[in-house]
Amino acid sequence: MNILNDVVSGAARQFGREFGRAGANSILKGANSYTVKGISDYSGRIKPSDSDIVRSIKEINKVSFVSVNKGNVSRLIELTDTVNSHIEFKGIQTLNELSDINELVNQYNDKFNHGSAMIDDDFKDKSVAYLEERRQEFVDLLGAFNKQTTDYVSENLKLAESKKKLKKTALLYIFPLLGFQWFYLGSNRNGILSILFCWTSITPIVNLIHLFQLISMDNNKFDMKYNPEYRYFSQFTISNS
Repeated sequence: MNILNDVVSGAARQFGREFGRAGANSILKGANSYTVKGISDYSGRIKPSDSDIVRSIKEINKVSFVSVNKGNVSRLIELTDTVNSHIEFKGIQTLNELSDINELVNQYNDKFNHGSAMIDDDFKDKSVAYLEERRQEFVDLLGAFNKQTTDYVSENLKLAESKKKLKKTALLYIFPLLGFQWFYLGSNRNGILSILFCWTSITPIVNLIHLFQLISMDNNKFDMKYNPEYRYFSQFTISNS
């Protein structure tokens, strides 16, 4: 008895295609940057440090099925209710947990496929109809979640691109070594100090050093330091297929 399994598997695959990279690539540093978590540890006992999602994954892994149809339907309802409670978009918090959410969806789907296969095809009970409703709710929630996440990433990436600092522009501003590049790069404090001490030899020396630092930076390092929001949102893979 595979209730909506093909539909849900398709939704889960779409989720993985769009957001599978999230959380594995970039750790951005700085007061105004964001961090995407790496891969969590889903094995072993529940720890106090585990997030709610990781706890749910571990709970799902512990579920075992029985030889009674109604008991298995009950377990599948509990599993579905658990997962449904986490399929909610919460902005940056959700993006930082996408790897865990992706794992939650996959673990749940595998467990559901296993449990539903143990229920007789001719089993009739009102709990089966309720399970179908909860499973359909999961499909609807995941579809809405995918759209909200995609729209949020796309909109913020577009905004970050419009504010993106360019390395070649910063190099142009650095001449004549008076520190104008600091204002362009968002470090007004350094820019003001450069102007105040422009009559000394300190300003050109400091800015000359900064010139060589910028020249030696590749675009990725430049973006990590000066375009943290762009670097953050550009790591997500958005697929329209």
